Amino acid sequence: MFAIRTTFEDDELPALYEIEKECFTEEFRWSERVMKRALLSARDADPQKNPRNYVWIATISGRLAGYLLAGTEDGEVTIETVNIPKRARRKGVASRLIAACEKDMAKRGFKEITLEVSTDNPAQVLYFNLGYRVIGFLRHYYKHGFHALTMSKKL
Repeated sequence: MFAIRTTFEDDELPALYEIEKECFTEEFRWSERVMKRALLSARDADPQKNPRNYVWIATISGRLAGYLLAGTEDGEVTIETVNIPKRARRKGVASRLIAACEKDMAKRGFKEITLEVSTDNPAQVLYFNLGYRVIGFLRHYYKHGFHALTMSKKL
């Protein structure tokens, strides 16, 4: 059974970081400390008083199947990362996480959502198929000079 929730338990942090390590090589992955801080901030933010970041966790039959972390700054919302372990890919998990994020952000009054993706990352095709369009090119955005695309979608 597939489910999406907007919280996680502290004891799930190591498994969430294992997904991060599986999804990204060292050049692209967040450090464990940075990722845990971002996830805790997303989970513990008070969306009524101090909306900062947001997290969506996907499970299949109770087992972690991926997560999405978004952030808001200066009235804009950005998908920070979408991570799906190999065993859960090609099952619509990323699409459903993105849809949940978009729906929630539209409810909160956001009109547009952006993300950055490596020019080498095949996920950019998924984003395009979900309605995202390239609005910018970021030269040497990642470590070791890797480039990125900025993609955006109207909500």
